[in-house]
Amino acid sequence: MNKAAKLLSVLSISVLLVGCSTSDLSYRENALILQVDGKSIQMESRVVGERMENFGTLSVKQQLLRKGDGTLLVYEKARTDDRYEFYLPTVDTIKIVFDARDIHVIYFSHSVYIMQLLLADGSVLNLMAEQLEDQSLNMVYGMSNQETNRLLGRLGAGALLPSEGHTVKLAGRKGAIFSRWTTYKVSLIPLVGPLRDLFGF
Repeated sequence: MNKAAKLLSVLSISVLLVGCSTSDLSYRENALILQVDGKSIQMESRVVGERMENFGTLSVKQQLLRKGDGTLLVYEKARTDDRYEFYLPTVDTIKIVFDARDIHVIYFSHSVYIMQLLLADGSVLNLMAEQLEDQSLNMVYGMSNQETNRLLGRLGAGALLPSEGHTVKLAGRKGAIFSRWTTYKVSLIPLVGPLRDLFGF
């Protein structure tokens, strides 16, 4: 086999592997959709509130969702400008955005995280996040421990949360958004900056 053929073979295998490891956390057609490790999980819900935040280099879409059982969740999609990217690791970005005192990662696979955030007031927020590439970050939060455990079970995760626990429950539209995106965090820390080239400069 000549060098060109060998290279083509390697590239084909690489594309196949990348295709097998794709993940997604999105909201479309009245459902939250999580895809990871070849599994697809849907949570039916409808939008009952929505707002946009724009920081020039970053836009954040926040949607308040009501599930069929009446409970609320928040879905956030943060997307940088095409010439910018997130600079920090996913967990560090989330810790800063939510002013969290600590984060406990319960599950991680192919860019999907399930975690508990210890917030500044001592309350605990269950959150799921997906960041497949450096220009977008998708998050869902507000799940109970029981709901999170059901999700972990469907993903085949070993670690489970206590069935009872003092976790944040979204009771209504007022105060449902727990993230704190600010110009200072986005531009001065910075969470977001100009695209770096392949050599990291």
